[in-house]
Amino acid sequence: MSIGQVYIIDDLKKKFRLLKDKLEVQKDLTERLEETNQDLEDQLEKQKKELENLKHENNTLKLANAFVEDGSDTQDAKLQINRIVREIDKCIALLNR
Repeated sequence: MSIGQVYIIDDLKKKFRLLKDKLEVQKDLTERLEETNQDLEDQLEKQKKELENLKHENNTLKLANAFVEDGSDTQDAKLQINRIVREIDKCIALLNR
C-alpha cells in the first residue's frame, strides 16, 4: 500500500468518526425533543381537560344564578335546563352503544 493510499484511508477513518459522533449528537437531540414534545402534549391534554371542567362549572354557575335571580329571567333558566337535558340525553345515548 502506498503512502497516498494510507493517507486516504486515514482521512476516511477520521471522516467516519466525525459522522458517527454527529449521528450520536443528533440521536441525543432527537430523544430530548421527543421527550419535550411528549411533555407538551401531556400538558396540552391536561389544559384541555381543565378548560372543559371550567366550562362545565361556568354553565353550572349560570344555571344556579338563573334560579337565584329575582325570577324575571325564567326564560334563561329554561334554556339552561333544556341544554342540560340534551347533554344528559347524549350521554345516555353514548352509554347505550
